[in-house]
Amino acid sequence: MLSEQIFLIFNAQTQTTHVMKKIAGFIFLFSLILLASGNQLRAEVKNKSLLGEWLYEVSDAPYGYEKGSLIFSEKDGQTVCVVKLEAGELTTSDLKIEDNKISFVTTVDGNPINVVLTKEKDKLTGKVDSPEGPKTITATKK
Repeated sequence: MLSEQIFLIFNAQTQTTHVMKKIAGFIFLFSLILLASGNQLRAEVKNKSLLGEWLYEVSDAPYGYEKGSLIFSEKDGQTVCVVKLEAGELTTSDLKIEDNKISFVTTVDGNPINVVLTKEKDKLTGKVDSPEGPKTITATKK
């Protein structure tokens, strides 16, 4: 009788320990999922203010390139940029967004054009490095 009671107490403690380990594992896994999704949400929010159309001007650029739009959007979970001109669109590559700094490369007549911008609220300012030399670019959110 006494041995049965000791066995039942020991068995109950073992089952309780096993259940507690399962609960602790579940809580740990759930915490990792929340942490990972929180980082993704912060990344999305960080670029959210950049998304949309920005009207740009480069005062001393060649005709047809002096005004246009920079269109930032999300594609397959990545931020992308397209330069829209009256004559058509230019694709961009090597888009980098770090804090308030944005840079990318586009190509005009086979020449790479490096663009470096700084974002302050609803305004972008920066430099365009072209074969004709550096030029100043400004853009405002549409």
